[in-house]
Amino acid sequence: MNIIVFDTETTNLEKPFCYNVGYVIYNTDEKKVLLARDYVIEQVWENKMLFSTSYYAEKKQLYINALRGRKASIKHWGHTMQRMIKDIQDYNVEFAYAFNSPFDVRVFDFNSEWFKSSNALDYVKTIDI
Repeated sequence: MNIIVFDTETTNLEKPFCYNVGYVIYNTDEKKVLLARDYVIEQVWENKMLFSTSYYAEKKQLYINALRGRKASIKHWGHTMQRMIKDIQDYNVEFAYAFNSPFDVRVFDFNSEWFKSSNALDYVKTIDI
């Protein structure tokens, strides 16, 4: 069985604009990672005033290094959702896992509504770890 494990980083708790989405698709039978993706969300990243309110704003250099090293890529929220949906479908993923998933679900809902895009979590059952 293939599952997706994901995490988000946001500006704050009240209006959780997402500036980072990372996920892996993992095969539970073979016990191996099939795919790993890390996206910096352009609409938040490029908005200096908004990004400066981020809980982890002091970690900006880590994201710059990841982008320069091609360990992460910068994408719009909508493109990130399209890619995640395609990955979920391509790997026949039914379950998504996240630590404190109620928060991440709220992040996906808020940003998908704000940016008028699809929500990748509409395609899976989300489970809290």
